[in-house]
Amino acid sequence: MQTTDFLVHIGETLDQSALEAIEDEIRHERGVVSVGHRLDKPHLVHVVYDTGATRMSSIVQDVRQHGLHAQGVGL
Repeated sequence: MQTTDFLVHIGETLDQSALEAIEDEIRHERGVVSVGHRLDKPHLVHVVYDTGATRMSSIVQDVRQHGLHAQGVGL
């Protein structure tokens, strides 16, 4: 397994429970190793994933399916 990480920048302001729901959904995606955010940066979600199992674009697209404006930011 080879992992890499990136940030999902979410354009909308989400409350804590909505942000946690998005994180839970990302966490259940195939190939995702970990997901989290800092309380002082609620627009940024840090994702670590297995590059052999999924792509950054797939994860970002899943967030967009919730009607959110999201983009991936490589680290």
